[in-house]
Amino acid sequence: MKAADRRKQLLDSAARCFAEHGYRGTTTAMIAAKAGISEPIIYRHFKTKHDLFIALIEKVADEVFDNWQKATRNAKSPLEKLQVLMYQNPATFDPRTAGVYRLLFHASTETSEPAIQQAIRDHYDRYVRSLASVMAEAQKSGLIRSDVPAEWLAWQIIHAAVGFAMVRPLNIPSHASLEFAQGTIRLLIEILTRH
Repeated sequence: MKAADRRKQLLDSAARCFAEHGYRGTTTAMIAAKAGISEPIIYRHFKTKHDLFIALIEKVADEVFDNWQKATRNAKSPLEKLQVLMYQNPATFDPRTAGVYRLLFHASTETSEPAIQQAIRDHYDRYVRSLASVMAEAQKSGLIRSDVPAEWLAWQIIHAAVGFAMVRPLNIPSHASLEFAQGTIRLLIEILTRH
């Protein structure tokens, strides 16, 4: 198997193991077994389990940003672009990333490894910079409120998404529906567009 394909296989297997067993509960032996390989092969691609976890965080962000670029390519205004980004929130919209985001939230409170903490901070910072850029553009166009910094508004979207994604796995009937998610986004957009 080519190195890039093997790396992808290991990241996919690791995502399933981490989602099932948590960061601390997952071993490289489990990941190797899930991938159908011997454990030493993992170490040809990743020095440690936490290096593999950091690569997984980066992979998820890369996929999200690729999807966002494609989805916003035809947006006619900064507000339309923002709406697309909100409706395609990875923590709530994409079922493939649900397990990874649950793990990400769990790891951010459980682990004391500085490299993982930094990777999680970098992950959120990347989202904030992207959202704030779109929001600043919308503010300049007079499409959303400009009485607070764009970065603050971006963080409010992140806070709402993180909260939603943390509660969603509980399957609370009034909360888990697509209608609820879309209603919440409409409410956030209404707040953002108040001048």
